[in-house]
Amino acid sequence: MDITEKALQFIKNNDCNFYASDIKCPIQFFGHTIDVESIWHSKKEKKVYIHCGCEEFEGDLDIESLSDENQKLLLEVFDN
Repeated sequence: MDITEKALQFIKNNDCNFYASDIKCPIQFFGHTIDVESIWHSKKEKKVYIHCGCEEFEGDLDIESLSDENQKLLLEVFDN
């Protein structure tokens, strides 16, 4: 199962707001640790995005565009 399939399964089975679900999901972005706040699916684009925010950056990222390291971190969260 690839990361998008795992993410869609996670979305189906969980609240998409990590903070509300008390799920910690930090990723690394340009040398900064950024908490993933939520995950969402764009049916129109057929893509899954995470929403992240910190002082240096806030926005949505396509999970397939993340580094292998960050995809591995997400997969660990999806598997728990």
